[in-house]
Amino acid sequence: MRKKAAALSLITSAVMLMSSCGASDVIPARESVTISFSWWGKDLMNNYTITAMKKFGKLNENIDVLTDFSELEAAQSRMFVHYAANNEADVMQIDYEWLYRLSDEGQGFYDLRELSDIIDLNTFSEEELAYGTVNGKLMGLPISLNAETFYYNKDVYDRYGLELPSKWSDLFKAAETMSKDNVYPLEMDMTSAWLSCLAHQEQITGKHCFDANSKLVFTKDDFRMILEFYKQLVDGKVIRHYALNEKNDFLNGVSAGAVYWISNAGYYCQPLINRGFNVVIGDYIREPGSLISGWHAKPTALYSIKKSTKHPVEAAKLVDFLVNSQEMALLQGTEKGIPLSRAMLEVLEADKTLVGIQYEANNKLSSSGEIDRINPHIEDPDLLDAFDHAVTLMLNEGKEPSELAADVYNAAVESSKT
Repeated sequence: MRKKAAALSLITSAVMLMSSCGASDVIPARESVTISFSWWGKDLMNNYTITAMKKFGKLNENIDVLTDFSELEAAQSRMFVHYAANNEADVMQIDYEWLYRLSDEGQGFYDLRELSDIIDLNTFSEEELAYGTVNGKLMGLPISLNAETFYYNKDVYDRYGLELPSKWSDLFKAAETMSKDNVYPLEMDMTSAWLSCLAHQEQITGKHCFDANSKLVFTKDDFRMILEFYKQLVDGKVIRHYALNEKNDFLNGVSAGAVYWISNAGYYCQPLINRGFNVVIGDYIREPGSLISGWHAKPTALYSIKKSTKHPVEAAKLVDFLVNSQEMALLQGTEKGIPLSRAMLEVLEADKTLVGIQYEANNKLSSSGEIDRINPHIEDPDLLDAFDHAVTLMLNEGKEPSELAADVYNAAVESSKT
């Protein structure tokens, strides 16, 4: 009875105390905010990102995150449809090429510098932030950097008594030796082939395909020479035509080297390393005396915030978590490349994660001092398709490069207008 009386007394006192307080003294319940987050990726990325969102939710109990993810091609199609309808996610993983297609004047996304009191931008250098800056506005935060990189099975080159190539002529000489055994010094996919032939043309002419204002500089004759050089690589057995490549050519010794993005290093090289082969990073191939390298770097992806988001503060908290948090660093590791954020790098260094062929390729890029920031028009899908179509007609139907160059040139012209 005494316990009930005491409890009643406490309740009565609490009610009286609450009644005596003014409205300004009452602490309201925290209202939950829902934001959306879209990205692309395969199962591994999807799984750890979903896990990361659960951790973010525990750290930010008033923020609910709706997730939307798919493969790259589907994500791109949906992104442009949603963007046109102003229905894109609050936080988005975007491709570098999308940044300029959707925000060519720095108007397409939220300026992240306006949220720098929430997103710690000091973990990035200004040079790194420049990759996401358009017209002076920070439209996206780069996650990591990517560049076409040369990987070689040094055991194969040693078997033929060959030094690793540093010039284009070295590759042709290697082909003369290796071709008797149907071994190719290099392999490339279609994008790598386009960027490699473009690099060669920039090297021999000393001019970029597009200038700093995205104006087309190359002429029809330049594109003719690009096609001719690709044919020389195939005819000289430096490479096998990319349409004939098989998944395990590098692994099986059909190709003694490969040129692919840093982000693909583990996929193409790790199986060889696991079998005990000595896989090494090579030089960026140059034409002797060239004034520019012709090779380019770009972000693997960027995080952007919807310009018209109703919840910029909550979206900014999510972006900061994605690029700077210990939780995300440990879950993501180097799966999206070697992070640019110094906060993430410190976590991975302490975790002894920064090792392996991808890390070595990233160090090659960081220390080279000769890689230019890519102009996104170079990777315009229509321009890549035009190159692919021209190459197919040239190799399969015997069409002359001079006949085909106009179509590639016209695709470049159209790209420069967007």
